[in-house]
Amino acid sequence: MKIFCKGNEKIWRNAKFILEDLAEGKKGDNIVVIADSVSYVNARALCDCAKELGMNSIIIDIDLYGGSERYMKFPVMEPLRAAILNSNITFMVTDQMKTDFGIFLGNTDECDIALMGVGKRFTLEANGMSEWDFDPKEVLNYRKRTLKLYDWLKVADTVHVTTKKGSDFTCKVGARPDGMYPVMTIIPFYAEIAIVPKIGDMSGVVVADGASEYAYSQRGFPIRPAFPGHQELYREPMKLVFDKGVLVKYSGDPEQTRRLETLLKTVVPAPTLCDEVGLVTTTSIENDMYGWQVDGTHQTHTVHVAIGNNFRRGEVIHAPEHVDFDMHDPVIEVDGQIIYKDGKFNDELIFGK
Repeated sequence: MKIFCKGNEKIWRNAKFILEDLAEGKKGDNIVVIADSVSYVNARALCDCAKELGMNSIIIDIDLYGGSERYMKFPVMEPLRAAILNSNITFMVTDQMKTDFGIFLGNTDECDIALMGVGKRFTLEANGMSEWDFDPKEVLNYRKRTLKLYDWLKVADTVHVTTKKGSDFTCKVGARPDGMYPVMTIIPFYAEIAIVPKIGDMSGVVVADGASEYAYSQRGFPIRPAFPGHQELYREPMKLVFDKGVLVKYSGDPEQTRRLETLLKTVVPAPTLCDEVGLVTTTSIENDMYGWQVDGTHQTHTVHVAIGNNFRRGEVIHAPEHVDFDMHDPVIEVDGQIIYKDGKFNDELIFGK
């Protein structure tokens, strides 16, 4: 039987880094890898490496199970659910914009539970796994940065974000948010701190010159698309005005504004709350080259703000309708101290806290 890892030093090194350094796998661990026809080769490479490291692994191919709906509406399959719940580590190698752990486990909360690091369930963006030529120290450093900044935000007062395009908003942190989480389980290149502001604690202007998430109405056409084959980032940025955590005004390109209005009119309750302020903490250019291919969001040089209708703010990040909007090249301040500007984090400041 063909062993995909053999003879390919890069894919071997990358799989080993994922298993040992990011997932913290150890000899004897039982690993479940969820894949489909598009991602199977990468899944197999990961499992070949796991075997060499003394770990037990199995690939579950959900391609046919996904059917024409492509995973969004299939029924819970108890054997798949049991495999995930009883593994030491689970990797989802299928596209994260098409499915998530909540769908597999039959509970939408499980998507956020995985993102928060519970249960060692990882979304592995394995695109280009045989090509990655990154510095492992950089990846580990931005993960440490995320945790250090998270510790600081827990005792800070206010995050202030501005951009040259006109974004200017504040969000209370410390003990004030309904939720705040370091998100480091979308691997290997992504990390962020997701802040779920208490209603009333986020106000100001968001000028979304980046993409919007591919999430509206179960991943329908994006409000502001930037996916391969169709991108509209050249159009007028979308301006969203929030007052005490509520979207009160918006403007922008007519077609994109029409899509936003359709969302606001058709979803009940209307997604007019600021559901999240996402501080992207990764600096790996590979995140932009290989990750988030479906919608082009969550890039290294962005902050995103989500509109939604989350009324369980202390429990979950993502409401039933939750759409992120990216802002490029932000200046991020914490209590008046600049932690990010001109594409760089002030790690000396962050690590010194």
